[in-house]
Amino acid sequence: MIQPTPEDILKKYWGYDSFRPQQKEIIQTILGGQDTFALLPTGGGKSVCFQVPGLMLDGLTIVISPLIALMKDQVERLNRMGIAATYINSGMSYAQIDQKLDAAILGTYRFLYVAPERLKSEMFRLRLPKLTVSLLAVDEAHCISQWGYDFRPAYLEIAKIREIKPNIPVVALTASATPAVKEDIIQKLEMKQPQIFAKSFRRENLRYFVLHEERIAPKILEIVQRIKGTGIVYARTRKTTEKLAAYLQDHGISAKAYHGGLRNSERGEIQQDWLEDRSRIMVATNAFGMGIDKSDVRFVIHYNLPFDLESYYQEAGRGGRDGKTALAIAFLSGPDLRQLRHWNADKYPQWEMLTKHYRLLCEYFQVPNSGRVERSHDLLMPELVKSLNVPALQLYASLKILHQEGLLHMTEEKDDFAYVMMLAQPRDVLQYKATHPLLADLITFLLRTLGGEVYIQEKRFLPEHWARRLDLPPLELHYQLQRLAQHKMILYTPSTDKPSIRFLLPRQKLQKKSLNWDKYAFLKSQNDLRLEKMIDYIQDTEVCRSVIIQSYFGETDQTSCGVCDVCSGRFKRELTGKVVDKIQEAILTFLAGQTFPYKRVIQEVSVGSPIQRKEVLRMMMDQEVVLLEDGNMLRLAQKEG
Repeated sequence: MIQPTPEDILKKYWGYDSFRPQQKEIIQTILGGQDTFALLPTGGGKSVCFQVPGLMLDGLTIVISPLIALMKDQVERLNRMGIAATYINSGMSYAQIDQKLDAAILGTYRFLYVAPERLKSEMFRLRLPKLTVSLLAVDEAHCISQWGYDFRPAYLEIAKIREIKPNIPVVALTASATPAVKEDIIQKLEMKQPQIFAKSFRRENLRYFVLHEERIAPKILEIVQRIKGTGIVYARTRKTTEKLAAYLQDHGISAKAYHGGLRNSERGEIQQDWLEDRSRIMVATNAFGMGIDKSDVRFVIHYNLPFDLESYYQEAGRGGRDGKTALAIAFLSGPDLRQLRHWNADKYPQWEMLTKHYRLLCEYFQVPNSGRVERSHDLLMPELVKSLNVPALQLYASLKILHQEGLLHMTEEKDDFAYVMMLAQPRDVLQYKATHPLLADLITFLLRTLGGEVYIQEKRFLPEHWARRLDLPPLELHYQLQRLAQHKMILYTPSTDKPSIRFLLPRQKLQKKSLNWDKYAFLKSQNDLRLEKMIDYIQDTEVCRSVIIQSYFGETDQTSCGVCDVCSGRFKRELTGKVVDKIQEAILTFLAGQTFPYKRVIQEVSVGSPIQRKEVLRMMMDQEVVLLEDGNMLRLAQKEG
């Protein structure tokens, strides 16, 4: 039997004939069994780099991923392509995780996505030796580095997988890493002479601008009305996204708000409308964008600034993936800068504040001092903040740390989809139906609705839709599905229509040593440094925006882009005689024997910057070398004699 090539796999599942730059080289290195480090900026196609070899290697690919929403999205995409994949995270019950790991041992899946917090659980450690693992992929690998912008303590557990599975290749992938972060990733993952692939952080077609405005919404409206094509507007809070989307809608712009407070089905519908051009502008928090690959985004606007250049670069980089010109516009205003510093200061609470919050949370949710803890609670932040009488931002920061340290699991998204997969074989299903007549109708409905694919992949559904079609109360449908899961007939993950919190351990006496509290002091100092770099970028009026970004990420081969706001302004001042001559010659050639609109001349003459071309054209019109007729038409003056 002929072994398929990487191109065969790419064509079969993704429909593409060829790989993007460096993808094939990364895949070949992984297939050769070598540890691999891939630094591919946003839009570089990181997931294909481990999914293609994962399909070519025998066995299971374990993917470590920090974001539940991203895991779900990638698993769903793989399942739609007919590839068996699943995920486990700390928000699932012991029974659900147990079922999925048992299915993985039996070879049910090709890909198992794992939240890093699950790596240190006894359940995972006991199953790992029994799993036939062929590849370990570490997505968002910068999370393992304390020098990075999104450090996750649980990522440090990844190296222990290598102790149990020492001979499998490891691929680390990230879109943004400074030199210090890159070295830290390689060290923390104990990578063995890794092959390193890195693309330049320079985006030739991306034009960076910083606008100083106090009234930002009207300026965004002006930009959106002037520039054709789809765009993204990033804002810091859910409330701001909704207000700004409504403002654009009131002025006739097709815009939708996207944030983590929406239900999963709502987010999916809004995202699909934007991807398929039924809506033009996505106004979103940073919850939007991971895994999204829309090629024709013409502008990315930051209504509010992010906390670091890594986030800014990734978000801005979602523009212009088709290689055509796109704008990355950031707004700077005094009030936003003050809010940015205020929010940043609250990201790492003081020790006394953390212990106070933990004590209050344990009392509020009645966490026992001993025994097994598994009960999930609704996380209604406004009510919780009011009851505990503490500032919301500080409480949220404490919850994030307690989540990272494995004391509790916090789920912020509202996933109104439930997920089901058939575990039993068809013959056993028929026998079960005969002996459990009360569940027979549900099983028949499940198989008829989802078809044979339910045996090889998880299928999602909206419980209220199924309840209506089965003429069952939603709670009764949930109980019936739970019973099928208890009898090992199906794998069932219920919907979560509210944010939730689940304590993973009995009430603890917090100690700085056990939490490695010194680490958070270091993280806070790094966080403050990154914020200052972001502010330096936004306030700099002398250095090319692209050069600042390249320098931040350690690139030494830097030349000014010539098209950002800084370069345009500087090049206007540096309009030397030689530059004038070249632009003048290009304009004369362009207009030779023809008449063109003024705007077209500015846009299509390729020499110099737009501001330079305008300045030279003005001089040529003053000298009557070029004539302006009928309001906006340009032509060359006829030579006398």
